[in-house]
Amino acid sequence: MKFIFKASFFLFIFFLISCKKDKKDTQAPGIGCFLPAVGQHYKMFDTIIVNAQVTDNEHLSSVNVTLTDLNHAPLQASYSVPIPSAGFTFTIKYILTQFHLQTGTYFIQINADDGYNTSSYYQPIIITESPTQLWGYCTVLKSTSQTINQIDTLGNPISSIVLSQAYNGIKYGGYYQQLYVNGKGTRPFQSFNLQAQTANQLNYGASATVNQVDYASLYTDGYKPYVGFLNSDVNSFDNTGAYGTSYRLNDINFYPYLFTKTSNYSVGVFKSKIPANNPDKIVSFTGFGASYQSTALPTINFTVVAVFEKGQDSVYVLGNDANNQAQAYIYYVPSNSFPIQLSNMPPNKMLSAVKVSSSYFIFSTASSIYSYQYTNSNCISNLLLGAQKLAYQPKLNRLVAAAGTSLNSYYVGTSSLTPVSGAHSSINCGDSIIDFEVITNK
Repeated sequence: MKFIFKASFFLFIFFLISCKKDKKDTQAPGIGCFLPAVGQHYKMFDTIIVNAQVTDNEHLSSVNVTLTDLNHAPLQASYSVPIPSAGFTFTIKYILTQFHLQTGTYFIQINADDGYNTSSYYQPIIITESPTQLWGYCTVLKSTSQTINQIDTLGNPISSIVLSQAYNGIKYGGYYQQLYVNGKGTRPFQSFNLQAQTANQLNYGASATVNQVDYASLYTDGYKPYVGFLNSDVNSFDNTGAYGTSYRLNDINFYPYLFTKTSNYSVGVFKSKIPANNPDKIVSFTGFGASYQSTALPTINFTVVAVFEKGQDSVYVLGNDANNQAQAYIYYVPSNSFPIQLSNMPPNKMLSAVKVSSSYFIFSTASSIYSYQYTNSNCISNLLLGAQKLAYQPKLNRLVAAAGTSLNSYYVGTSSLTPVSGAHSSINCGDSIIDFEVITNK
């Protein structure tokens, strides 16, 4: 009997311990925020003083402070707050470092976890974006076409990149401050870090495969590069050089020579390797890289100079017809057609074109720089200046034109171009400019 009593007693104690062990805490931590104030204004690289109180009925396992967007997506690294007790008040300094942020409302998010429950508190603040700074240019000159020169805003040399083979195109991605350099022959696609005063090569793992025998085009959306190959593929890469999305036409009789991204699609212009049998065409892809649809270019032997988004699933397609006269069309992706041809284009060969807004673009010929207003089909000559390439920086509202041996800079008005004043208005590079990119801090 005594044995049964002892056994029952121990079983009862074990049951109590098990119940206590299995009992879960159902009360979430409480959070109160005293600083920053609701809607307080900050600029980039400011220090935010965060003063808050966190309490829990039992204990706390973690407390973190993070800057997030309005969808609560983290925008920079979290700050882990030391935990002295189950309830405490803390004050930390949280520095704004994500200089790509645009002006708007964001959250200081405080998360508290007790091992079973997580609480979040969102304190809205307003951040003013950091200014875009012009750092200089990267140029490729005629007599030294295997060298990419980095120069400052006055034309003084900073550094250079010497290529092992012929030049095949550059693009600048401002988000990661990287210069993308297209491959040629056996030279792989490369990327270089471009800070204000240096150019250091990255060890990109990107190179042509057996089927991707050469590089045919290069584009960047500002974040990452999109590289076209002679086998008809276009591949994107992340900022470390790893392969991303593939846009695959699966037709080795074509290769991409232009590519662009829109809100909902990707659009490439593909050249035929056998034009007598197949004319050049435009191809649109879904956002995941799958081939969507294609159609021939609007006229026979039409050569596209530029493609960029107009808006509402439509794309500007600018170039020259068989007689080397400038033409412009709207390509509407959902219908896979060219429903509109723009009027009042000059009877000259287009050399380069850039987008200013959805209804305003600028293009150049051998004798003039023109502006085109889509809303009223107004095409006017802004400058009697021939330019082999144009580049437009929207944050600076600055057009840069490579005219012969010079880089000329202009502020863009609604229908006019005003030269940038002082020493920054024109840089003489001493040789004919094959290509260039504008280098900024973001």
